[in-house]
Amino acid sequence: MSASWTIRPVVAAVPAVGVVMVAWTMLEDPVSRWQFAVAAALALVPAVARDGRWRLVLTAVVTAAALSIVFDTWPHTALDRAWTALHDAPAVRAPFDPVEQPSLHGLVVLCAFASALAASLGSAARRIALVGAGVAVGVGFPAVLLEDRHALLLGVLALGAFLWASVVLSARDLRRGLAGLGLAAVIVGGSGAVALAGVSPGEGRVDWRGWDPFAGSGRTADVRYVWDASYDGIDFPARPTVVLKVRAPKRAEYWRVSTLETFAADRWIENLYPVDIGSARRTLPADPLVPRRDSDRGDWLKQEVTVEGIEETRIAAASQPARVEGGSLGRLVYLDGGVMRATRPLRRGTEYTVWSYAPRPTPRALAASPPRYPTATDRYLELGRARLPGYAAAGREARIDRLFEDDRYQPLWSYRPLWEEARRLTARSRSPYEATLVLERWFRGRGGFRYEENPPPAAGGNPPLVDFVEVTRAGYCQHYAGAMAVMLRLLGVPARIAVGFTAGTWKAGVWTVTDQQAHAWVEAWFAGYGWLAFDPTPGRGTLSAVYTLASDSADAVRALGTGRFLDFTPTLPQPTGPVTPAVEPPARDTGFPWWLVVLVGLPLAAAALVVLAKRARRSVRLRRADPRGLAAGVRAELVAALVDRGAAITPNATTSELRREVERVLATPAGTLTDSLAEARYGPEARASVSAARARVELDRVLSAVSARERPADRLRAALSLRSLRGGLTPSAR
Repeated sequence: MSASWTIRPVVAAVPAVGVVMVAWTMLEDPVSRWQFAVAAALALVPAVARDGRWRLVLTAVVTAAALSIVFDTWPHTALDRAWTALHDAPAVRAPFDPVEQPSLHGLVVLCAFASALAASLGSAARRIALVGAGVAVGVGFPAVLLEDRHALLLGVLALGAFLWASVVLSARDLRRGLAGLGLAAVIVGGSGAVALAGVSPGEGRVDWRGWDPFAGSGRTADVRYVWDASYDGIDFPARPTVVLKVRAPKRAEYWRVSTLETFAADRWIENLYPVDIGSARRTLPADPLVPRRDSDRGDWLKQEVTVEGIEETRIAAASQPARVEGGSLGRLVYLDGGVMRATRPLRRGTEYTVWSYAPRPTPRALAASPPRYPTATDRYLELGRARLPGYAAAGREARIDRLFEDDRYQPLWSYRPLWEEARRLTARSRSPYEATLVLERWFRGRGGFRYEENPPPAAGGNPPLVDFVEVTRAGYCQHYAGAMAVMLRLLGVPARIAVGFTAGTWKAGVWTVTDQQAHAWVEAWFAGYGWLAFDPTPGRGTLSAVYTLASDSADAVRALGTGRFLDFTPTLPQPTGPVTPAVEPPARDTGFPWWLVVLVGLPLAAAALVVLAKRARRSVRLRRADPRGLAAGVRAELVAALVDRGAAITPNATTSELRREVERVLATPAGTLTDSLAEARYGPEARASVSAARARVELDRVLSAVSARERPADRLRAALSLRSLRGGLTPSAR
């Protein structure tokens, strides 16, 4: 090859680039091989340049080309599509069909290209560590997404590629290169044999599943929750992680994971007892509080659930599960209240189907539901050690008043303000449903509450829920649901906290649920229907039910909010056939191609920066008041001019040597300049000022003469040269 181009870095980088491409192709089925091949070829192009500036130019060109090819559009539009695909990626399982996900396919090819380009540039710079880093990222990330299904194969290939690059870049002759490659083959083969035998050299292992670049810094791929109530504040991640995908009708439901039915030590906790243990292919044990569950199968809602990124043993489903089909779940523990728990943590990709009993009563029907509560509801009318009377119990209010004077229930005395507030708000309510709706409406709007994920801590010794209602009126879902459930029990309405996720985002028949949709809400019990969801937290989610102010029906919310909800009977639209979503044609790309500005503007900005740096340095050097310092600055500028034009100046060059170099390289007489320099630096101090000033004038004359005689290309090359800016290049040029 010529002095400007070389082939060895390309040969060294080929296996690394190939391994990276193979790793990323495993994310797709079928694979679009030609685009990966083109991306690999483009990634290798910058490695042929010896000069770093040429490599920078080639890198910009091949990057723009890769963007255009993989997204089939202009580079600036391709970047927008890549950004969109990056946000959609967590909702797609690998391997995926590139035809169905063209933007995600483009992002995958682009990531493969970026990793391969890093390895290629590392090879060109002869930095084997950079090659290794590019291969590690380019192979490790797909291995994470594939859940280590091909970790052994990819690891062996990555090791081989790294050793190949190391040997090729360091070998000085063919014989040593062949010996090194032989040793590399032995190491790779031995490592593969050890891995296949199930032996690892040492006990330390890295679980790649613990790293997920899509989930944000410091977060694991799977989200773990502690569902018991906590009022100390929450922090949702900036970037969401998909935890569940639920194929179900476009009917917003909350996906319940568990329930908190016990109120103790000022908070709600999970306190469920097992009912049965057995197969994950069965109807759930009978629930005395949902007697019509199995007979009214017309109210069953089918959900096909895929676990994506949640570290959990509980089974998520719409409230009041009735039947489960999930062979991959193993044996299940069936807890009271319809909660199911697997005997081992659910893995990513686990699939199961649940049918839930989900009646949709009208407000009129719920208002007519009698306040008759079976003994099974007794535990849902308890606060601490106190068992509270039901809504229709005789003398209920007086019994509650006496509770706050009984020494046996002193831990509850702090909650008297909640009882007084609940009694005041529901003074005109004529049914448990009306009282429940009044409280929900008060929390969602009329009470002046605000949603705050990090509310101020409780002050004055108040329990958190009392402080939330009476002082701050600021909190998150645990505060809203916890306070409403306490007030409902004080009113004699059986209630509990449900925890899980809001409905999520519906698209193409699937609800996509992320960790940012984790939520707590209230379930209240009504005769004839069982447990029904109410959500006092404003702005967190919506339900398709028309009996709640959290309904996604504007008509229902409007009617319920007026207080005339008893006269509201919704008319639900009936589907008349399959709905085909309208597809809008893609907008024509008429935007300005700003990527051209970047490609042209960045080099120009860099060039301007170099020129300005040299001018600033010249100004500092030639403004020195000290004559000898000024002479040193003139000498440094003269040396810089020579160095930028390819001259090799020794650090201790004499003025005679400088004169010869000036006349040889710059082809300009410099006797007066060098004599003035010598006299200013080493002559009598009385003549130093005059000699230094003369040297500066002579420097300007020499450089002006050179500039007038040089070709424009030579002047530009000297102006943009970085040689004189390199620290420590020549001490005399400092």
